[in-house]
Amino acid sequence: MSSWAPLLPTLMVGTERQVGPLPQWPGEVGALIAKAGVDASGPATAVLRAAAVLAPCLLAGVQPQPVLTPLPPPAGEDHRPVAPTDVWPLLHWALQDGPARLHLLVMHTLAEAGYRLPPGLLPLALDLGRRSTALRPALMPALGERGLWLAAQREEWRWAAAASGEVPTEAHWTDGTLEQRRIFLRHERQTAPAAARARLAQALTELPAKERVELLPVLQTGIGPEDEALLERCRADRSREVRDLAVQLLMQVEGAAHTQRAQSRLASLLRNTGTAATPIWTLDAPAAVAPDWEADQIVPVRPQHDSLGDRGWWLYQLVRQVPVGWWTAHTGLSPTELLAWAARTDWAEALSRGWLEALAGTREPDWAEAFLELLHPNAAGRTHPLASRSAQVLQWLPPERRERYWQRHVDEARLPLAVLLSACLDSPSLGLPLSQAMSRLVLARARDGKLKDDYGARPLLAEFCAVIHPDCLDEFATVTQLQRDGETPSHADAMTAVSQAVALRRALHLLPRLTSRTP
Repeated sequence: MSSWAPLLPTLMVGTERQVGPLPQWPGEVGALIAKAGVDASGPATAVLRAAAVLAPCLLAGVQPQPVLTPLPPPAGEDHRPVAPTDVWPLLHWALQDGPARLHLLVMHTLAEAGYRLPPGLLPLALDLGRRSTALRPALMPALGERGLWLAAQREEWRWAAAASGEVPTEAHWTDGTLEQRRIFLRHERQTAPAAARARLAQALTELPAKERVELLPVLQTGIGPEDEALLERCRADRSREVRDLAVQLLMQVEGAAHTQRAQSRLASLLRNTGTAATPIWTLDAPAAVAPDWEADQIVPVRPQHDSLGDRGWWLYQLVRQVPVGWWTAHTGLSPTELLAWAARTDWAEALSRGWLEALAGTREPDWAEAFLELLHPNAAGRTHPLASRSAQVLQWLPPERRERYWQRHVDEARLPLAVLLSACLDSPSLGLPLSQAMSRLVLARARDGKLKDDYGARPLLAEFCAVIHPDCLDEFATVTQLQRDGETPSHADAMTAVSQAVALRRALHLLPRLTSRTP
């Protein structure tokens, strides 16, 4: 470090700010640096040449430190065979240069077929798992015993020990990371729900807000009336995020007292001025805050910059605490009819905002579809104020209904191709109708010469190969043969990636399925 020290000020701030001659180094190294800088074209070149001399000189003659720690024990015996050698080059490409969706596909397919990764790819796989927590569950079976052994040798790969699939122990709860504690609590919730609830109740008093927010959703597994007391206690938590989360979870507890109180407040504001056969519903927002509202997490003072007025602010908070299913049961109107009715009232924004937040907790598909229609741009191109939430609402739909939604947009061909490709990548795999429609759309853009200049869509094509229905692979692969004249290097790279991804899909599809092997 001492040899670098004279050069560091210039390297840190640049030659424009650090003006003056380079420092001098003694001996033969100094003479070589001076000689290298004689004909330098400027100060920057002189600095770079000095660094180029210093770096190898400092490495010359370096003696490695002896290893004083004992050698690790050898890896255990692997009971899964390594994937066939003919797919190794494609696996290497996928882990080295392929998109994230292909990483998931590779790991899931290898695990289902009964194989593990080749040893030479284990460092790449462990690095991918270090960067992506979403990949870890799929990656673990493909690592094998050798992969777990290798993970124990480097600190940045130790995540694999926490996700190794072993049954969590008490030590994971007392001494583990937040992720290990959550895994333990989730496992206990599945096997001994009452014990998990008691453990969580005891821990909540000691944990910081961030950990309370992470662990409280574990109650969602098998949630029921037995959890109401703990959730009621969490409604008084110091953290607003924890309080809101507790209210959302209470909406999933049938007959919860908090939800019944919220429903009673709304029912008193909602009146049928028509008949039972032909109802005409009217809604009056609260004129004042009731004394008991604040105890139920209804904030009396409207935030200064909120777009709602005071009465709308109070109504919005009441609405967000009631499951959306209550409205359909109470009024007899469908979600689509209720959204249309709300638009005709003076409280459209308060109602739509409140319903959307309540829907986040209960996720009824009919309501999600109705909201997507509302948030979609109308014929005049105008968008709803909450349109930015449409991607989130889509995730609340079951896969088959989500595909039907996007199928319609593909047929209409009004959205950019990049938007449609991104939407398809939200699913682990696509059905045949949507895959066929997307293939036709991509190929049409390629034939028209528009794909080469679609910089948003091109990088997504290889990733799309991971979710497309296998019966459409051959047709989709023809995109690499269209409009190749005058293509740019980036377009050529994108087409090469598509070819590699298609070849990988085909190779994985042809992997022989092995019978289950046990140790």
